[in-house]
Amino acid sequence: MTVLVIAEHDHATLKPATLNTVTAAAACQSGDVHVLVAGANAVEAAKAAAQVAGVAKVIVADSPSLAENLAENVAAQVLGIAKKYSHILFPATADGKNVAPRVAAKLDVAHISDKVIVAINKDEEAPIFSVADYGLVADLLTAVPELVEML
Repeated sequence: MTVLVIAEHDHATLKPATLNTVTAAAACQSGDVHVLVAGANAVEAAKAAAQVAGVAKVIVADSPSLAENLAENVAAQVLGIAKKYSHILFPATADGKNVAPRVAAKLDVAHISDKVIVAINKDEEAPIFSVADYGLVADLLTAVPELVEML
C-alpha cells in the first residue's frame, strides 16, 4: 500500500504541515510514502521533500499554472496520479481543505470531513479538541499504530 502526501510549500521550502502529514502517513500504513510537490519553480521544495524521513519518492509537477496553488490546478495534478495510491493525504490547512473535496468528488470516494473528526494530541487543551467528535490525549506516533492494529 503506497500513500501519496500532497506537499504544502512556498515553492522554496516545505511548510511544517507537510512534515506532520508525512509522519501521519508513515504511522498509518506499512508501505511507501510518496510526496507530490505541485508548484512553479518548486525544485527547492522538492529537494526538501526528498530529505524528509520516511519519504520514498518525490513527484514534481512544475508549471506556471501551479504558481498560485489554485485548488483546481492542484487537484488536476493529484487526479492524474491518484489511481496508483491506496490513500491520499493532504495537510489539514486551508490549502488542503480546498483541494481534498475536489479530489474526493472526482474519485467518487468519501472525503474525510464526511467521515468523523478524531483528534489525537498530547496537549489536552489543544484547540482541535473543540471541533473534534472524539478526542484522545496521547502521542500520535504511539496511538495511531495501536488504533490501526485494533481495526
